[in-house]
Formats: sequence, structure tokens, C-alpha cells
Amino acid sequence: MKIVVGSLQQESNTLCSRLSSMIDFDIFRGEEMLSHISVADYFASEGAELIPTLYAHALPGGRLNRTDFLKMADDLVDRIPFYDIDGIWLYLHGALEVDEIGSGELALIRMVRKKVGFGVPISLTLDFHANNTFELMKLVNVISGYRTAPHRDMPETELRAAKLLINCVRDHLLPEPQMARANVVVPGDCVLTDESPLKEIMAEAATLENIPGMLICNVFNGQPWVDTNNMGPSMVCIHEKDPSIAAEVSRKLARMFFEARHEFRFLIDAYEPAEALEKAWMETNRPVFITDSGDNTTAGASGDNAFLLKLIKEKGMRDILIGGITDEPAVTKCWNIGVGQEVELDLGGSIEPSSIKTHICGKLLNKCDIEGWYGENGGPCIVVRFNGIDIVVTARRCAFTRPRIFEGLGLDIKSYRFVVVKLGYLYPELDAVAARTILAFTPGSSTERLQDMGMKNIRRPMYPLDDDFDLTFF
Repeated sequence: MKIVVGSLQQESNTLCSRLSSMIDFDIFRGEEMLSHISVADYFASEGAELIPTLYAHALPGGRLNRTDFLKMADDLVDRIPFYDIDGIWLYLHGALEVDEIGSGELALIRMVRKKVGFGVPISLTLDFHANNTFELMKLVNVISGYRTAPHRDMPETELRAAKLLINCVRDHLLPEPQMARANVVVPGDCVLTDESPLKEIMAEAATLENIPGMLICNVFNGQPWVDTNNMGPSMVCIHEKDPSIAAEVSRKLARMFFEARHEFRFLIDAYEPAEALEKAWMETNRPVFITDSGDNTTAGASGDNAFLLKLIKEKGMRDILIGGITDEPAVTKCWNIGVGQEVELDLGGSIEPSSIKTHICGKLLNKCDIEGWYGENGGPCIVVRFNGIDIVVTARRCAFTRPRIFEGLGLDIKSYRFVVVKLGYLYPELDAVAARTILAFTPGSSTERLQDMGMKNIRRPMYPLDDDFDLTFF
């Protein structure tokens, strides 16, 4: 049994003006890629011979430029043999938008099908925030999506897709995924799998998987900061032989999601920026986190907005940690300056024209490489102290998702009145140590308000822009 494996992942945010490129990706090819997926040992245990292709992963960002996407896609597809393969396992995101192309996942799968035909089963692992298309359903046989938000089940999702693929190969199955949409868009920070109403929807999906012949029932929230027709929640269900059963189940889940639309809410305290700062300032327990939700790098925002820093400076607040602001020119300027020396910087606005800038004069506390989102090298960064505010400035966009990222910079998060991070909800390792989390409704390309996004291409009617319609399936 010969199984092709590959991965090309990035979550897009089309409200971010900066195009992503290959420089944003960690890329591994051939045998080297196998250590970056979780299913190599499983496939080996099933007697499968793996044909590794490409692993390419990037932090969420703006649309990927067309030329670089095609280079990576061609690289992956060129490594797939024309003949003598039994199945294809791909780990994608589901919300990759490519400039001048559209859905990157759809474009890639079209290329794969053109090469191998329709007799080989294709199994996909996708993020919970995938924006799925009906055409994709016609091109693949298995789709397995994350079942947690915040995400903590990536290896399990990869393994589920691998097991279903092996079943398809051994039983000579070519299932046809069925999809139904719910025209409901709520911020991802309101759609958490351990909380109502999504908790009940996920439980119903698990129950429906007990229907004889049902292979899998997926609930996807979609990536809301993507201005495309396919943006939004989708329910993808797969029956081994009867697509009509899968279609009925997917519509049931979509109806359940739609009818719960008014129940989605922020599950942490959420305030306008000035009030968020005041609430955090008055808190006595530590550590306290404020999430700069409008400039959330894990949602594809630029991470270069100094909006909250400027506001904190104007309020004269001290003993604050900002983690962090993306500003490559500032890092470059300070890289040859000795630690302990005075520096003068204009921070912010190095990527996104609408981002706020602010001027600081402070002391350089540290300069080193920072740990990235997945433990990789996140590139150079500096730590500057200005009027009692410690500011981490990174050359590349970074995500402060775990305490050890701060610890690696010599920063103790419990020693500050509060810590600002460019997130929405906290990731599990930060959430586990947080005494309190406050979401700030800051401006930016990951704004929490759909009404502020200026969407032109999404489907209508769409809640919450519209709420005088019933759900129709087509």
C-alpha cells in the first residue's frame, strides 16, 4: 500500500493588506517533512509505504501571493507519482486565500486530481476555521476537521483522517462528502467548543456519527476575516455509501447552528479599549492579560498596531508588558546597539498603513531570537523599557501563545500589572496560568465586529448583518 503525504497550510485574513509570501513559510521536503506530521508511525504500523512530498506552514496572514503559492503547490504535486499509489493524505488549513486565484485548498486539490485522476481516495485534515467550498466536496473523499477551539486536538485530527483513508483503501471506498452551510458569522472568540451553544452542537455531531455507515460528521466555524463567498460555518458529513444520508445529517447540524445564532457570546470580559485598560489596572490578582483582539496575529492581522501602547502611554500606566509589536525596522535599528543603551523609536505601522504609530525613548533590555508559535525560531526581537512599560518588538509577526515564550526573553509575566497580547481568546497554556483575561475591542484587520469589516463578497443574507431570514439549503 503506497500513501502520499503532504501539507500546505496558512490561514488567510483578507482584511490585512500585506500579501504573504514564501518567506513566511517553514518548508521541509521529502523525508525531512515526516517529522512535522503526526501520522507517519500510524501509516507504518498499517504496512503503508509513505511517499513524502512537501510540508509548508506559515503563521496566519494576508492573502498568499499567486507566484509563491504556485511554486509550493507545484513542488508538492510534482513529488506525487502518476501511477501506483493507493491513497493521498493532505494536511491543509481550509482558509488559505491566494491572490488572483481564490481558495488555495481548492486550487491545490484540482492540481492533484488532474495528475492522479478520480480513482485514488484523497483524505484531508482541516482546521476548525476552514472556509469550505461545494466544489471541494466533489474532489476529495475524506475530510477530518479539528473538534476544539482553542485548538488542542491537531494530532488526533490528523490520525482520524489517516485511519479513514486506510479504511477507504482497504474497503475500496470512494465516499462523497456532503456539506450544508449556516449563514451565521460570529467572531471566532465567541465560538468555543467547550461552551454552549457549540458544545451541544459538537455533541450532536458525535451522536450522529453512530448512524450505520456514517464515517464522520464535521462542524466548521470558518474564518470570519475572509471576504469571500465561501466564508462562514459549514457542516461536512460523510457516509461510506449513501450521500443522501450524509446530506440530511449535515443540514440538521447547519439548522442547529443557525437556530443558536443569538446564543453565541464572549465568554470572557470584553470592553472598549480604555475601559479594558482600567479594568485590568484595578485587578489585584496576577497575571492579567488584555487581548488586543483587533490586531490578533493568530487571526492573520499584521501585529504592528501600537494603538494600545499609545493609549497606555497617554494614561501614564506603568509596570505593563506589551507582547509584542511587529516592527522589523525598529529591531534592525537596535540590533547593533548594546544592551542597557538608550534607544529612540517610532513603533507601529511598519506593515499596515492604518496601524497606529507612537514615539518612545527608552532603554534596550534584551535582544535575541524569539520562540515561534509552534516552537520554531521566530526570528530576532528586542525588549525595550519605556516609562515603566516593557515592550517586546519582533522583526517577524509572532504569536505569544504560551508562557515559555515570555520566559525565553527573561520576562516574568506575574511581575506586571497586566500583559497585552495580540490574541483573541487565550491559548490553553496561557489560559491555564491567567488570573483574569480581558478582551479589548481594538481596531484592526481582526476586528470582532462583522459590521466593521467592510465585507463586499460574502453571501447575503448573513447574520448579524441580516436577521430577518430563514435558512435555505441549496
